[in-house]
Amino acid sequence: MDPREDRFTVEAFDCRPDGCIKLNALMQVLQEAAARHAEQLGVGLADLDRRDCFWVLVNFRIEMTETPRWGDGMTIRTWPSGFTRLVASREFIGQGSDGRELFRAASEWMILDKHCSRPKNLERLDLHLPQAGPKALSTELRRLRPAEAYTPAYTLSVPFSSLDFNGHVNNTEYVRWALDGLHRRLGRSPAIRSLQVTYTAEVFEGDEIEVLVATDGDTPIRILERKSGGAADATVFLMQIDT
Repeated sequence: MDPREDRFTVEAFDCRPDGCIKLNALMQVLQEAAARHAEQLGVGLADLDRRDCFWVLVNFRIEMTETPRWGDGMTIRTWPSGFTRLVASREFIGQGSDGRELFRAASEWMILDKHCSRPKNLERLDLHLPQAGPKALSTELRRLRPAEAYTPAYTLSVPFSSLDFNGHVNNTEYVRWALDGLHRRLGRSPAIRSLQVTYTAEVFEGDEIEVLVATDGDTPIRILERKSGGAADATVFLMQIDT
């Protein structure tokens, strides 16, 4: 399947104090590119809503060559790259206005039932997704597992402004909370060479979320988010950062 290409510009409201794009803002751009392509392919928001279901991101990895800055133009190429019974894959490549490569990313998505939030069997939905396709990354995308020890960073109450079309917290909000927690622990925002996230549960307005960080020497930085006051295993989100 031919990739779709869309051009975006890094706006001032997308940037950190150093002028580089925030990673959660970059993920919003990729989400928009994916949504446009899904709409073009007949599997967009409105198409799935008619089937009483919706897409959710469950796994994502981005490898940075260069971080876009305020005013930079970006061309995002994206394409679906195969599916299993429960998970559909989508790839991304970002290029600067001069053609230089900025980043590559891979993602995995599920379709959930709108009424019970259970995953749909993609093989039974007749979505005409490609059986396979080229991958943007050389390594296989695997789900993250929790680290052994974390240190609490902060706790937040999920605001209404974090919700998206589907009435739950948008995937980029988890990333924003995680990077805020990391800044609180380190007192700075490290340069990120690669970032991977895994989503394990939906989050809704009013939920209390604990953000915890594990930074052990030269090992990757790990961040975990979980619902406070819930079951022993109340993890909703995992992140791993290589700097």
